[in-house]
Amino acid sequence: MKIAVARGLTLVLTAMLAAVVVIWVSKSESDSKLMLYLLGIVPLLPWIRGLLQGSPKAYLGLSLVSLLYLLHGSVEAFTTDSLLGWIESIISLSLMFSAAMYARWSSMES
Repeated sequence: MKIAVARGLTLVLTAMLAAVVVIWVSKSESDSKLMLYLLGIVPLLPWIRGLLQGSPKAYLGLSLVSLLYLLHGSVEAFTTDSLLGWIESIISLSLMFSAAMYARWSSMES
């Protein structure tokens, strides 16, 4: 039961994190929005296949990648006092814990 909850939560939080990045880039006034989209979304893409298959290594890798988003969100939240920075920080921190717990619990079960 707890493995299914952690997996579902991880999948939802990954989608939410990607949505926050898309919203953030669309609100930016930069001329190179394509580069910002690539920098924001591409780190999440290699893990999608493993997440859908339920691979604990993919969940552990995503947990580590989410730390980059936590760092970015925290810097933005404290320097520009942006609400999206706080949202990104909370989502990425939750994603880190849920992905790590799924990896731990599913590897203990098998």
